[in-house]
Amino acid sequence: MKHFLIMEGPIYRFLTRFVELIVLNFMFLLFCIPIFTIGASFTALYSVTLKMVRNEESGVYSGFVQAFKKNFKQSTCIWILLMFAALFLLLDYLYLKLYDGNFTLLIILSLFFFTCIYLLLTILIFPYIARYENTIRESVVNALKMAVTNPFQTIPVLIFSIGPVLLIFLSPYFFLLALYLSIFFGFSLVAYLNSFLFRNIYEKY
Repeated sequence: MKHFLIMEGPIYRFLTRFVELIVLNFMFLLFCIPIFTIGASFTALYSVTLKMVRNEESGVYSGFVQAFKKNFKQSTCIWILLMFAALFLLLDYLYLKLYDGNFTLLIILSLFFFTCIYLLLTILIFPYIARYENTIRESVVNALKMAVTNPFQTIPVLIFSIGPVLLIFLSPYFFLLALYLSIFFGFSLVAYLNSFLFRNIYEKY
């Protein structure tokens, strides 16, 4: 029983990781406050969690800040482009409500396809930037290629990322629960779980 409580025991490692995720989550939320920095904050978040799952930690605070500064320009540019793309998709959906012409089904299928591509890119691009150094175009193309060629890892990533968002619409209880968890460790926990799947993908390349 004693080995569970020593400094290198499983309970100590679990509690240490739990505290690190709480600290990381607060840092992520803090650096997201200027909305245009959300992309860089996501990249820094994944930079730390990817190192965690590879046992390459260099400190939560220092690792986050260093990754935030390093990838700020590229991540911010991609985040702004994603925001414009989201606005464009939203306008398309609003226009679809008013549209009563021909090819309605084709338009719906096209919007669904581009929405799926948008979600894939939004979820996968920042972990990719955290792991690799490429141009914006190369990052976008390679992230989508990895998603298509690794569906068994990509699908759980989508479930972990989108599932909590869908739950908040089920009831006020789930909304409050998701809000509470998000404040303390929700974002960092999702990134940490996803990082195990991303590790399996990235080790192939």
